[in-house]
Amino acid sequence: MKIVLLGAPGTGAQDLADALAAHLAATPSSTPVTLVVLADFSALDQTASMALLMGLDLPCPPDQQPAQQAADAQLRAALDAAGVAYRVVYGTGPARLASALRALGAVLGMPESDAVQANESRAARLRAYGCEKCSDPVCEHRLFTALTRPPAPGCA
Repeated sequence: MKIVLLGAPGTGAQDLADALAAHLAATPSSTPVTLVVLADFSALDQTASMALLMGLDLPCPPDQQPAQQAADAQLRAALDAAGVAYRVVYGTGPARLASALRALGAVLGMPESDAVQANESRAARLRAYGCEKCSDPVCEHRLFTALTRPPAPGCA
């Protein structure tokens, strides 16, 4: 399966590809996945199972915004012309990875909630500090949701 990641300059396509590659390497899957980062749309072909287009939500200097928006519009037009299915991913760091996993859930054979929960539970285990020192709203939401969710079957 081929997944193409592309975005206007400064939108973090390579960073997301690195994070996705690390996540996919740590997640057992029967489907081999090839991640391809395209610097421009001229190499775009129809062999991709899915394309992830980077959103324009990362900080960008004001003088570069018009060029970034024009490049984004060209990428969208090229994806439409090539008939490649794509999703736009937003967020920074773990939030962008979670957005990509939600977008790829069906393609990877994981329901959206399983793909995101696998990433979130792994991130929760990696935390090296106490929760009383954390002011991350995503973390707080995850903890609250875990407390209100019924226990998994077989767990008491």
